[in-house]
Amino acid sequence: FDVYEGKNLPEGKKSYAISFTLQDSAKTLTDEQIDKIMGKIRQNLEKETGAQLR
Repeated sequence: FDVYEGKNLPEGKKSYAISFTLQDSAKTLTDEQIDKIMGKIRQNLEKETGAQLR
């Protein structure tokens, strides 16, 4: 939902702000389930795009 380039970032780098909606139609997700899903998303973004968490 946002892209930033400029001050406080190395030249040629961009900072992206993204959001996710996680839901299960049958039950409430636990913190543990959400953490596991977010970990997989982070790993895939790092592997596929070279993204780094700031």
